[in-house]
Amino acid sequence: PSVHLTPPMVLKLAPVGLLTGLAAGFFGIGGGFLIAPGLMAATGMTLANAGASSLVSVTLFGTATSLSYAASGQVIWPLFGALVAGGVLGTLAALPLANRLEKRARLARSAFALLVIAVAIYILIK
Repeated sequence: PSVHLTPPMVLKLAPVGLLTGLAAGFFGIGGGFLIAPGLMAATGMTLANAGASSLVSVTLFGTATSLSYAASGQVIWPLFGALVAGGVLGTLAALPLANRLEKRARLARSAFALLVIAVAIYILIK
């Protein structure tokens, strides 16, 4: 809430947006794992605010990408339904943990960094 865009900050955010857009287009991902740390680094946002802002961005990117894939017939609808249901249940299950981690920002950032590293290692192995 205390972050206000300034011209120098926009100059920092534009490359993050470009990198995220390139990753989304090249890998077919939403790019949320790039947006949150980029927002934190460029604006000084808290993890909670960066995460919330990232989700809005990912929703927009994901919607555009999803519509493109759906229009080309590449969506497996039963799998889509299962992922949405799992996402809703996972979100509800994670809310108590998120509320506890809100007061432990360093631990939350470390956990997020480890998750990003684990995903990167998994992708490298595969």
